[in-house]
Amino acid sequence: MDDMETIKVSVLIYVKNGICHIEECIRSVMNQTLKEIEILIIDGGSTDGTLEIIDEMRGLDSRIRVFHTKPSVGMQFNTGLREAKGEYIGICESDDYILPDMYENQYKTAKESRLDILKANFNRFCGAGERKVILPFNILEDHSFYNQVICPRDHDYMLKMGVISYWSGIYRREFLLEHHIFMNETRGAAYQDTSFAFLSLFQADRVMVQKEAYYCYRWDNPNSSVNAPQKMTTLMEEYRELKKRLEREKIFALCKEYYFCWKIGGLAWFYSRLPENQKTEYAHLLFTELYGDMDSGEFQGNKLMHMEREIVDRVMHSEDCLKEYLRGNEEITLRTKQLLKQACGRSVIIFGNGNMGKLVRLYIENTGGTVAAYMDNKQEFWGKTDRGVPVLSPECAAARFFDGVYIVANVNHYEEMEKQLLGLGIAHNSIITCRDYDFFLSQVGPD
Repeated sequence: MDDMETIKVSVLIYVKNGICHIEECIRSVMNQTLKEIEILIIDGGSTDGTLEIIDEMRGLDSRIRVFHTKPSVGMQFNTGLREAKGEYIGICESDDYILPDMYENQYKTAKESRLDILKANFNRFCGAGERKVILPFNILEDHSFYNQVICPRDHDYMLKMGVISYWSGIYRREFLLEHHIFMNETRGAAYQDTSFAFLSLFQADRVMVQKEAYYCYRWDNPNSSVNAPQKMTTLMEEYRELKKRLEREKIFALCKEYYFCWKIGGLAWFYSRLPENQKTEYAHLLFTELYGDMDSGEFQGNKLMHMEREIVDRVMHSEDCLKEYLRGNEEITLRTKQLLKQACGRSVIIFGNGNMGKLVRLYIENTGGTVAAYMDNKQEFWGKTDRGVPVLSPECAAARFFDGVYIVANVNHYEEMEKQLLGLGIAHNSIITCRDYDFFLSQVGPD
């Protein structure tokens, strides 16, 4: 396939010492039903036998091309993007895999709708064989946005999504090159996807999010960058670099409030990834960073989501107030875990059939409990089932399970949902709120 017009999707796989999963990853791309693809594998200095597997795979498929760079996800990605010949760019991280019809379906959709970016729901998974756990993840809470062509600059909802699944879809190559959308080439795997995800979403004119999930994202790899220890300022530095790029391109004034929203959410998430002995120092750095942002007068904070607004309010009060908030969230999560344990033996109703609700259900089932029903405010779900569990209206659930335990499973709207349950006559001590997605994600899956 020397003629670039015959290559519909160039799939980039960047890897360093991925011997455990690299073959599964490459084979999932080789086995795509869309044959007009090329597979660009960019190695960042593997020494564990990964290169031998890549060489074996290259001997099986002439569409594979291999490149070598220094160990930097940004440099590896950028090398692949510059060498790619396809009309669209796909990304498959080396410890993940994709379903066979992913690129055939996504390329057809992208072409028909003339998309700059197509994103999609995805599956989180861990384990293998009979012990494999799969957790579907919906990118969008508002389902009305699915399968619609949207200009993100015209819809706050799209730009508030944050760094979610930049690898679960495809990007028009000429769009990326025209706008010089590359990753920062900092060393290692230091969240370089942040700038790429923000720049691509803000610059795109035509974006679609598919409901169908084809990408399978591994969450139990201890060597993954998201699980690997990083210096505490890593993500802060990435956001500083992003700001510089936005200023150089003279678009910072247009997108600064979205940038601020992403930054607060990202830095708060990073706190939860740190070991206990680093959290106090990081909380100080976080306070200093965000207080400086607010004190600069650059940001109004008018695009902040619920959690981001809470953090800003505490930063503006005092450093101790912010630290108390961060510690308090951890204590709430631990108390929630105890309450869920005590709920065994009672009818459990999960309020919220989204990502958090599905995760909490997995946690309950993995700890020996059962879920009697979901309840949801979205009428289109009523009367349906989710893996055998019925989805009921709030009124119906409250009438049928008046003495049950109600679990509010939502990250952003938990306060309103708690009030709704109280209004339906559910006792306060029968309501448990689960809103720490990352904590519960770390608790489910094979032992």
